[in-house]
Amino acid sequence: MFPQFVKNILSYGSVDTIDQGVRNRIIRINLFYSVLFVMLLLSTIWSVISMNPALLAMNSMALLAVIALFFLVPAARKPDLNSMLGLALTAVIFLTGYLFDLGISLPLILAFYLLFPLAAAGMNRRHGMIVPIVLGGVTLFFNSIPVVETGIRLDLFNAMVFFSSYTLVIVLAIFIERSDREFLDSLISSRSRVESEIFQKDEFISKLSHKLRTSLSNITLINNLVRDLQLTSEQQDLMETLKASTNNLIEDVNNIVEIASPGIVGYKKSIISFDLTRVLEEAVSILNSVATFREEVVIGRQDQVNYYLIGDPSLLRSLLVHIMKGLSLYKYNASPMKLTVSNLRESPSQVRLEFSCRVESDLGEDLVEYIQILKQSERLQLSNLANAYNLLRDSESSLEARHDKRNISLTFFLDFAKDPTRTLLEPAPVPEPAEPVRRGIQLGEAHILLVEDNEINQKIVLLSLSKIVAGIDVARNGKEAIELYKLKEYDLILMDIMMPVMDGIAATRKIREMESTAGLHTPIIAITANALEGDRENCLAAGVDDYIAKPFQAEVLIRKMKDLLV
Repeated sequence: MFPQFVKNILSYGSVDTIDQGVRNRIIRINLFYSVLFVMLLLSTIWSVISMNPALLAMNSMALLAVIALFFLVPAARKPDLNSMLGLALTAVIFLTGYLFDLGISLPLILAFYLLFPLAAAGMNRRHGMIVPIVLGGVTLFFNSIPVVETGIRLDLFNAMVFFSSYTLVIVLAIFIERSDREFLDSLISSRSRVESEIFQKDEFISKLSHKLRTSLSNITLINNLVRDLQLTSEQQDLMETLKASTNNLIEDVNNIVEIASPGIVGYKKSIISFDLTRVLEEAVSILNSVATFREEVVIGRQDQVNYYLIGDPSLLRSLLVHIMKGLSLYKYNASPMKLTVSNLRESPSQVRLEFSCRVESDLGEDLVEYIQILKQSERLQLSNLANAYNLLRDSESSLEARHDKRNISLTFFLDFAKDPTRTLLEPAPVPEPAEPVRRGIQLGEAHILLVEDNEINQKIVLLSLSKIVAGIDVARNGKEAIELYKLKEYDLILMDIMMPVMDGIAATRKIREMESTAGLHTPIIAITANALEGDRENCLAAGVDDYIAKPFQAEVLIRKMKDLLV
């Protein structure tokens, strides 16, 4: 109880979303006020016991001033103003004890003087040193004038020793403050450099993935075309071997991208207000869109969260996707994977949620051993579970493995703040806008617009679909696609994303703007070699109806086309 009270006082007004350096400074300022309050309170009690009215009056006024500054000008809002006012008030208290005889011992006052510059440097850095310098100058002035009667008077020798020591402490405080500032600047520079390196790495992986996926997609589609020809048994065996090798290479590319891409999450967090139900559904949707993940996921809610949460939804999505994919490797039957959400701790403003992913398996000991390896090893582990463990470690959480008979589970917790400004209550029903006109049509009667800048990709898609659809027009970039769309009605558009002149995202948005005035809706399927985290969401946000990542099977594309045309 008491430790939590002290923690709340020291972190008064600060939130988890602010920078750690600012948060530490707020804690230092609040700590200074807390120490000053305790000292004044003890001094007030002593003045009552000793019946010292002058000291009691000074302590009472100082206590009221400390409380007023702490609550009316909180350090979390105005740290510079709050710290300067606190230092000025402290300097006035020390100077009052020096000038007037309040029954305070000389060694105690001088000790506080010598500690004051160090406290000032910790509270307000360079500007904070102005206050102890002014205090020392004023004290020296009054001590040097014999005609002015003061509560404390130092002779020449003691004055030389004290003010020399005071000056030395000020110089030491300035040196400590400068060293601390340079160290902080170096940390900020290092962090920026690491973020830049991670961004460059992700950009390189994205480009490499795009090239590899494009080539693998072409190989896959060509393999499908050749397989339909009349081949000898020996040729069929060769084509099956080629297909199996291509699929293995596709799996390797997917694993490389998944392992290498999530690094930026730990450095760039997105703290927003979000609906937990929607984030859980999005995580399951992402899992279902992964070709290698064929497990059914069942969500069990025991959390009773009926409000919006403030936190990082992208982090939660990434954790659930990585853990579910990693845990699926330990399954041995077709039973669904279970995700359970429950409350661990709740207060009026915050909630700690536990997420438990469970499957049926006999490999519980193996899973527990692997999690222990992640916790003890200093070497980088390359797996989905290792990615989840690293993200949780950076979030001050942990990944725990448990097994009981034929069930194994992975559990972690995250802390969220409650959003009092938003509610999950269903809004009043409003008339829905008229649905855009969609022309139901069979695939064999459809006219398709293919937007693709790569001539080899154009040729392979044309060979794959020319006998299945009524007609295909080709645009080499988004600008040409818009011009063709203005001249001719299409039943479906296959849109590449990375193209010169105008990319697929911009072209899709432009087409949707044009449709909004005409009351039409042309299905658009994004066919892209971009498969990093967030690419699918960016495509859907632009207005595409479906998304397919290269490499893909022709049957998958045809099925998606049929679903959108009917």
